[in-house]
Amino acid sequence: MKNSNKKYFLNKIFIFQTISVTLIWVLFIGIVLWVSNLVHLSIFWHDQRGISISISLVALPIFFTLASVLTYVFIGLHKEEKKLMSKEKGEEE
Repeated sequence: MKNSNKKYFLNKIFIFQTISVTLIWVLFIGIVLWVSNLVHLSIFWHDQRGISISISLVALPIFFTLASVLTYVFIGLHKEEKKLMSKEKGEEE
């Protein structure tokens, strides 16, 4: 019974982590689309593009770094989890 509860909670945690990683990448793509729309509108209205470009130079690397780090940690955690699970299976047998 303990093992099935552990697998249930690990599966639930995996689902929440997957949703978190997916949402940060959706946020990053949304920011890219928003900034490209700002640049497009500034060109269309013959406005200064400096503000749009400066926003993109600050926001895009920050959110890309956050999304990359979250993805790296997610993948690293699951590699370690697989190692631990294989060790536990080896000890049980």
